[in-house]
Amino acid sequence: MALPRLTVIGIGSPFADDRAGWSVVETLAASQQVAAYDERVVVTICRSPASELLSLLMNTDIAIIVDAVRYSGAPGTMYRLSGEHCPLPEMKFVSSHGIDLKTLYALAGALGHSPRTLIFYGIEAGPDSESGLVMCQSVQRAVDRVAEEIRRDVVNYFLQE
Repeated sequence: MALPRLTVIGIGSPFADDRAGWSVVETLAASQQVAAYDERVVVTICRSPASELLSLLMNTDIAIIVDAVRYSGAPGTMYRLSGEHCPLPEMKFVSSHGIDLKTLYALAGALGHSPRTLIFYGIEAGPDSESGLVMCQSVQRAVDRVAEEIRRDVVNYFLQE
C-alpha cells in the first residue's frame, strides 16, 4: 500500500482547551467529505508527540498538524502557517508534549523523510486550558472553523489532482 497522501494530526490531551487538536480530527473523521478519500487521507490523534509524531511526519506527503497553543491572542484565535518550509513560530504549546514541532520537523528532514508540505494550525487556548474537561466556547468555535477549513483544503487538494 502506498503512503497516505495527506495526514491530519491532532495533538493534545483530554483536558479542556488542550483537547482542541483532538476535537478537530474527531470532527474530520466523522466527515463524509474526508472519508470519501479513504486510504489517501489519514486523520489521527497524537497522544505523545515525542514518540509518535516523527513517524507520522516521515510517512506522509502532506502533513496538517493541529494543536492548542499560547502565543499572543485571545482564546480561540486561530493561526495557520504553511508553505514548503513552514515557519513554525516560537509558540508555547499547552502541553509540554516532550519535544517541539520545529525540532521534530527538522529531524524528519535530516532523515530525508519530511513531508513535502507542512501546514500548522494553532488554536489559542484560554488561561485554564488544562483544568477540567470542557473547552471554553471561543476555543470550541475555533475548532469548528479549523475543521471546516481543513475539510475544504482536503477536498480542494484532491480536486486538483
